[in-house]
Amino acid sequence: MSGHTLLLLTIAALGLVSPAPIQAWQLDDLALNRVPVPAQLHLVATETSADFDEDGIPETLALTGERATIQTRSQIRWQSPEAWQVMQARIGDLNRDGHPEAALLVWRPFKPWPVDAWLPNGGRISNFHDSEGMSCHIILIGWKQGAFRELWAGSAMADPVKRFTAVDLLGNGQQYLVTLEGKYDDPPSAPSPRLKLWEWNGFGFTIVHELEDSFSLMGSAQTNDRQVLILSH
Repeated sequence: MSGHTLLLLTIAALGLVSPAPIQAWQLDDLALNRVPVPAQLHLVATETSADFDEDGIPETLALTGERATIQTRSQIRWQSPEAWQVMQARIGDLNRDGHPEAALLVWRPFKPWPVDAWLPNGGRISNFHDSEGMSCHIILIGWKQGAFRELWAGSAMADPVKRFTAVDLLGNGQQYLVTLEGKYDDPPSAPSPRLKLWEWNGFGFTIVHELEDSFSLMGSAQTNDRQVLILSH
């Protein structure tokens, strides 16, 4: 089942049990503002293929059993390491270089920064992992210098991401990273108390705006000239 279909079914189900199940949020002046839910909700489908290496043949991004693969037809071109637990994978251009990449939500064994060995209290990220020693990361995989490579990998996150999306909130072709975050060792069904909007700064991501509430669903919908976030409690 595609991500688009799953989101549509989830929204439809929520509409049966709540008079106001969803909210729409629009970006204005680098702040998210609530707006009326579009009367015609045209959900933005998640792309599953792109021509990463620009050879005229599209590659497919797939996520099976917490392993992500990029393949051309039946040939696997890249596969996530066995130690990674890939919880979400989508195609976008979050680093805004004009080329598609695979954005992955990854849990992997925690590794402190090398400099932490010299710090008296173990470093600034020493607690950024769960009780099993797994930390949460956003990682970008793309085509570079003739091979699929790790283009960028974020450090262990202070608040782990439960779900993310890439949204063109200004209608200018520039995607923002939107994350729903929780706490390490939260139960899987726990809602996210925080939403963060991130913008690529050339070296990584900078937080643009935050919302604090209780979120459990996230997607995006196309309006006349831009996309809006679709959220639910």
